[in-house]
Amino acid sequence: MVRERVDEAELLEIEDAGEAVERVEHAKPYHRYLEAELGPRNHWFPAFFSQELAEGEMMNQMLAGERIFFKRAGGKVYGVEDRCVHRGAAFSSKPECYSANTITCWLHGFTYDVRDGSLIEIITEPGSRAIGKMALKTYPTEEHNGVVFVFIGDMDPPPPLASDVQPRFWNAGLKFRPLHRHLIRANWRLSCENGYDAAHIYAHRKSAIVTEVGVPMPLGTYAPDKSSVLVHEDESDDPKGVVKIMGDRPGMKTDVNVWEAEIEGNRIVAANVDPANPPPGVDLDVGLFLPCGLEVDWFPQPGMIHFEWYVPVDEEHHMYMIIQSRYCETEEDERKFHEDCENFLGPLVWKEPAGQTDYPGDGPTWGFNNFDQFGRAQMEHVYAKEDFWNRERLTKPDYIIVRWRMLAHQHMRGIQKRGGPGNWANTGPWDPAKAPEPVNLMRTPGQNNNGYKSAHI
Repeated sequence: MVRERVDEAELLEIEDAGEAVERVEHAKPYHRYLEAELGPRNHWFPAFFSQELAEGEMMNQMLAGERIFFKRAGGKVYGVEDRCVHRGAAFSSKPECYSANTITCWLHGFTYDVRDGSLIEIITEPGSRAIGKMALKTYPTEEHNGVVFVFIGDMDPPPPLASDVQPRFWNAGLKFRPLHRHLIRANWRLSCENGYDAAHIYAHRKSAIVTEVGVPMPLGTYAPDKSSVLVHEDESDDPKGVVKIMGDRPGMKTDVNVWEAEIEGNRIVAANVDPANPPPGVDLDVGLFLPCGLEVDWFPQPGMIHFEWYVPVDEEHHMYMIIQSRYCETEEDERKFHEDCENFLGPLVWKEPAGQTDYPGDGPTWGFNNFDQFGRAQMEHVYAKEDFWNRERLTKPDYIIVRWRMLAHQHMRGIQKRGGPGNWANTGPWDPAKAPEPVNLMRTPGQNNNGYKSAHI
């Protein structure tokens, strides 16, 4: 396919969103993003929730194609590669340790300090000459607001964590409650775009938040031109992202809300609204930030901020994480927040996929975001197998998507690759044919991912 030669700066100056999408669709000035099938490199990613790993316990995760083995020691979470340097056996297949700061390979007894990855003893050859000469790859970790983050890349030291986390995550007064962490069969890029897609709100028109709560939700919404979108991409260490602004804001064009449409004489009208007198725009900001995090202020109700991540796992899967937050001034406020999440706010957003009886996405048996997962899984095949990264045909509401792609192309610090020096081959830990539905990754402390009791002192 012949691409139109176009200057990226020229594209960014186009005011009308529809014209910009048309020009970008032909030029595709985001080839690095298209190459990032396995995700960005040299970025911080969320790995799991703090509550999942108790002191002395161990667990494994695959993130951006790399198998990582975690252990909490002395209150801190450490991460090392999940393979022994001796013969490559995975620690996670039979977790074993004999002291607080070590892990031992179950096959030959090679024992490592998780704090720096160094080989400190070999049980089958005590005092071996190899001690001190071998080490595991280690992964920097940080833990904040109930989320464990890990850095995947080569930069030493790594960039500040805050540069890779949604900016409101650090807001004073927010209290947090983890909602879910699932394996989803869809590439991370599709999932980022689905969470941010302005027009996909149409798919939620019969969700419980509309039918049970009575929220007036438009059939669609989109930015009329580039002034309705904020792009954060200065040279500082601040997060890089694209924010869609909804509602009336000084100096910005109001987002377009679609309340009704007509198909061959049949009128389609948004629920809970009089199209002749639609409700005023809601001051709601939706931002997508590198490497793979979304924040929605407010959702699912005023005073709350919704955070979710689409963490690359392998080429056809991502880890979908959601944590809910609300501003709380007192302990009683926080207690009520957790109670509301347990009884109402959590299930409104996500329900464990099991026995949904309603038509996909409709009614109270589906959480709002469960249907997003359904949509990503349905698109995965054509993008993975039928060249839809090149065959897709975009329209005006997709302006924020192409703007995100261009930002990621420009600001990803690297691209994760298979098979390079120090990188991982395709280990295929999950068989897509056996995992078409979400797989719950949330871990109960006291068990490893295989269901075995963690071996710890």
